[in-house]
Amino acid sequence: MVLKIIVALVLLGHGIGHSMGILQVFNVATVSPKWDGRSWLISGVAGRTLTQVIGVALWAVALIGFVILAGVVMGWLPESWWEPLAIVSSIASLAGLALFPTAFPTFSSVGALAVDLAVLASVLWFHWVPSDLDS
Repeated sequence: MVLKIIVALVLLGHGIGHSMGILQVFNVATVSPKWDGRSWLISGVAGRTLTQVIGVALWAVALIGFVILAGVVMGWLPESWWEPLAIVSSIASLAGLALFPTAFPTFSSVGALAVDLAVLASVLWFHWVPSDLDS
């Protein structure tokens, strides 16, 4: 049960961490003074507003997805949600990291990358499901 709680807390914390990008877009907080709201890849084509909408959408998907995944790990939500939600949430988070590499402090980005890759590996390579923690 302790490992289940630890995994759920990591996923919950990772999910909530995506709120930092959203808070910066709406000028509620400055998490990374180096980030000016632009993406190195899409700002030139999409413009600042659409770029920020894309960032908010990616971070919102990751935030909601990882928070729900914490509930799945705890057994409060259906385990059948694990695989699709883990993949979508991780890809959204990785896309946010790739498009907005300076939006978060380096330590946060490295931690996010590690969690995203661990979740993808657990699903795609190890075929892990939360009920494996029960045995």
